[in-house]
Amino acid sequence: MEKIVLFIISGPLFLSLLLGVQNKSFGKNSFSTIDTVAKKCVDCHNNLLEKQNKHITKTGQGCEDCHMSNGYEHPKANTTGILLKQNLPGLCLSCHAEKKELITGSPFVHEPVNDKKSCTNCHSPHSSDNKKLLLDSRKNLCLSCHNKAITIGTKTTTNIDKLMKTRKVLHPPFEDCEKVCHNPHASQDPRLLNTPFATTNYASPVSSDSFALCWECHGSDMIEKAKSKGATSFRNGETNLHFTHVSGAKGRSCLLCHSPHATNNQHLIRELVPFGKWEYKMNYKSDENGGSCAPGCHTERKYTR
Repeated sequence: MEKIVLFIISGPLFLSLLLGVQNKSFGKNSFSTIDTVAKKCVDCHNNLLEKQNKHITKTGQGCEDCHMSNGYEHPKANTTGILLKQNLPGLCLSCHAEKKELITGSPFVHEPVNDKKSCTNCHSPHSSDNKKLLLDSRKNLCLSCHNKAITIGTKTTTNIDKLMKTRKVLHPPFEDCEKVCHNPHASQDPRLLNTPFATTNYASPVSSDSFALCWECHGSDMIEKAKSKGATSFRNGETNLHFTHVSGAKGRSCLLCHSPHATNNQHLIRELVPFGKWEYKMNYKSDENGGSCAPGCHTERKYTR
């Protein structure tokens, strides 16, 4: 999990967060005597600091850490993103070195990072009632863009908002848009995944490393032990059926049977199984002691725990 958040510098006139002050009231005694410029900013722009969590500047110079003031004419009213010392995201990354290393060193960068508003698409540069200076809850932020299918190049992402509203069973990390699976800034993976996960329906040979992302929450015993009563509920007696499916020269990917986001079946079992250009019905049934399925790859088979 990331410990340092990408705080963003843009927006209305001067960045009014000074000397790490975590005070909700920004009166005359809230600033150091050296912050004369900042005091003038706050006289007009105190609304930028009304939220609970404040942006702490790097050097303690307050607004002037990010905005130019001396020798520059005050801009007209209602002008945004003015007199920044650098363009975004360069200004933000000049302080947030860890994020700079991630973004510049990753082949895949989240589109909003390189957008005109850049970091301020998701973060407030001044203050916020949300952790990490997010403009809204993580879930609402994700859905503000992912409420439609998005095509970039040859790839099209799913309408996440529609999945949430129309499916009965949601993957818990997906339901809250937790940062367990995806990195909101950049990644070595085109899906912005935090850890490796197989991209194909089959893997040969399958190992725990093939699906490292799953083990952030689940135990890898479910694909490593042939016999077990505790590793998984997908078993016939003690025969671990997860192991059966992933072992051998043509091991199945988790995604061949499970949806990583949401579905109408218990255990996130897909309704349709992808196979090349086709999709087969899973025909999955669940009961208290096990279940059955009859996809295109085999006839109906039942299992009883």
